[in-house]
Amino acid sequence: MPSALPASLARRRCHALALGGLIAALLPSLQACAAGSGGGVRTQLLTQQRLNEMVARQFPYTRSFSGLVDLSLQSPRLSLLPASNRLATAFDLVLTERIGRRRFTGGLDLDYGLRFDAQAGAIRMADARVNRLSVDQLPRAQQQLVAQYAPRIAEQLLADLVIYRFPPEQLELARNLGLRVGTLQVTREGLSVEMLPQGLR
Repeated sequence: MPSALPASLARRRCHALALGGLIAALLPSLQACAAGSGGGVRTQLLTQQRLNEMVARQFPYTRSFSGLVDLSLQSPRLSLLPASNRLATAFDLVLTERIGRRRFTGGLDLDYGLRFDAQAGAIRMADARVNRLSVDQLPRAQQQLVAQYAPRIAEQLLADLVIYRFPPEQLELARNLGLRVGTLQVTREGLSVEMLPQGLR
C-alpha cells in the first residue's frame, strides 16, 4: 500500500489543482486569445448581447427634480458604433408630474465613449452626447424648455454609468498573471478589451 504524501506536498498539490480549476473556469469565459506570437497580450470580447444585459440590470432609472417632476429611463437598447469606437443606447423616457400626476412618454438616444475605472474594476460611459430627446404631447413652451435643458441634464445623469463590471476573481486572476486592462475597442462583434502585461504601454 503506497505511503501517504507529506502534508506540505499535499497542500501544494491542492493549491495547484485549485488554481488550475480557477483558470480553466475563467479563461474560456474571457474568450481570451493570444494577439500575436509574443508579448503576452490577450483580448477579451464582450458581445453586444452581454453588454446589453449588463446595462439593462441598472434600469429603470428614476430621478426626481425639485420634488415636482420624476424622470424615468427604461428599456435600454445598446448598439455598436465601430467607426467611431463608441457605443449608442436608446431609452424609453417617462416624465411624471408630482402634482397633476400627468404622465408624458418619449425617447432618448445617446452615444458615448468608454473608459476603464481601475479602482471599481468597471468599464464606464464617457463623453456622452444626446442625439435625440423627445417627449410626446408636451405643450409647446415646455417642449422648448425640454429641448434647451434636458439633453445636458441627461448627459449629467448618465455620466460614468457602469457599462460592464468585471468579476473580482477575474481581475485577481489577471493581476496574478501580470495583466492589466489596456485599450477598449468597439468592433462589429462587440467590445474588445485588451489585456496587457503590467509593464507594457
